[in-house]
Amino acid sequence: MAYLELIDIEKKYGDFSLSLSLSADEGEFVSLIGPSGSGKSTLLSLIAGLEMPDSGRIMLAGEDITGKRIQERNIGMVFQDFTLFPSMDVGRNIQFGMKERNRKKRRDLEEKLLALVGLEGYGRRDVTSLSGGEAQRVQLARAIASEPSVLLLDEPLSALDAPMRKHLRAVIRSIHDSLGITMIYVTHDTEEAFAISDTIAIIHEGTTAGKKAAESLYRNPDSLFTAFFTGEGTAIPASAVLGEGVEGTLFFRPENVSLTEQPLDPDEYPNHIIFNGAEIISAEFTGEAYMLGLDWQGCQILARTTVKPRRRKASAMVLKAAALML
Repeated sequence: MAYLELIDIEKKYGDFSLSLSLSADEGEFVSLIGPSGSGKSTLLSLIAGLEMPDSGRIMLAGEDITGKRIQERNIGMVFQDFTLFPSMDVGRNIQFGMKERNRKKRRDLEEKLLALVGLEGYGRRDVTSLSGGEAQRVQLARAIASEPSVLLLDEPLSALDAPMRKHLRAVIRSIHDSLGITMIYVTHDTEEAFAISDTIAIIHEGTTAGKKAAESLYRNPDSLFTAFFTGEGTAIPASAVLGEGVEGTLFFRPENVSLTEQPLDPDEYPNHIIFNGAEIISAEFTGEAYMLGLDWQGCQILARTTVKPRRRKASAMVLKAAALML
């Protein structure tokens, strides 16, 4: 039995309808990704008790919590916006949700949590003096202070700049690994989800489009929507490559394509798909590699290479094992 289970959940808002089932094991770090308006934040609100489902059940550690109030669920939440109390210093913000009543133990726990989020010595600071990254770490410490069974994080890093987001996602993952808290993390950043998660669930049009380990989701997507939502790639009719009468779409990632300057004999490469005469039509330097756009018989192909290309015709070959029929 999963630790957290959403069973046949239904929730309607006007024309929008959420209809899904989802589960997380104890101690699992699950990221929810999907287009804006797909239902990710609504799902967190249902788990937290901020919203009630029209039907379905929410189970936590074998207990039905569907009808319980927010304060009865023992679920922590970190929001995108900073929601610290300006009238309290950092330490009192963290202590606000603590269950421990002994004053010394509360102070000791405050110091441990500040150390956990990398803010040692910040206890007596005015929260209005904090940077965005510092304020978000205080929010994390405050949420953890309540000893939640599940910690929900709703795009907690989206308001921060790129270097701080990378730093704090490492902090969040470290907290998870140190404490073993079950975490459900909503993000619009697919790269962030890959970097931080055990598993990823895609929410699309109010339902789940698959939940897998991050690497499996990227390398073995179940649909073209999932394939393109989780990264760049090429989709071409299978019949264009494999011959007339073959149905379906062939999908592959840019890194699975390698280039040669001479045409290749397909008989010498039985385990490859050969695109002789592919023409390089664009080249974009991305910092770590070049993303190439190629045209082959009217089909557009993406390829990633670390070698600066010459704008000339080239042959492209893609590993057959790395191409998916979708």
